[in-house]
Amino acid sequence: MNLNYLAFFLIAFVPLILAYLWYHPKNNFLANWKGDKPFDSEIFRFPKVILFFLLSFTIVYGYINLVIHQMGFYELFFTDIMQGNEASKKVVDDFLSIYGDKHRHFGHGVFHGVINAFVFAIPFLGIYALLEKVPFKNFLYHFMYWLICSAIIGGLIAEFV
Repeated sequence: MNLNYLAFFLIAFVPLILAYLWYHPKNNFLANWKGDKPFDSEIFRFPKVILFFLLSFTIVYGYINLVIHQMGFYELFFTDIMQGNEASKKVVDDFLSIYGDKHRHFGHGVFHGVINAFVFAIPFLGIYALLEKVPFKNFLYHFMYWLICSAIIGGLIAEFV
């Protein structure tokens, strides 16, 4: 299965760009709505951005298997293909020639991105909010970021990777 690694690399910038817009200190609407002071601009300095990119890269990598259904089929035969089993390679090639582009469009990826936000972001943010006694408005503020971010990542993965 051929993946577009350039698209994969570029999609990893989406959480960074969206976080910059969402959490920027000059974004007064969101800061006022959240009822909290905005993040300090010190958080967006260069060394931390590299770490953020690496974390973003792992998120996008994890989303590939959750968004592209054909990856699951390919992984069933991966070991056999790597061992040189031509019959397995033929089964995969025949299947992907027929169904390789099924559900590979932006809308379907957005759908899976939204599901991923509910399945992953709510538990992590919810546990944090409960332990730190964060107001619901603050929890919702961060969840909306992850909802939008996951939807965009899922859509771009389905369309371009």
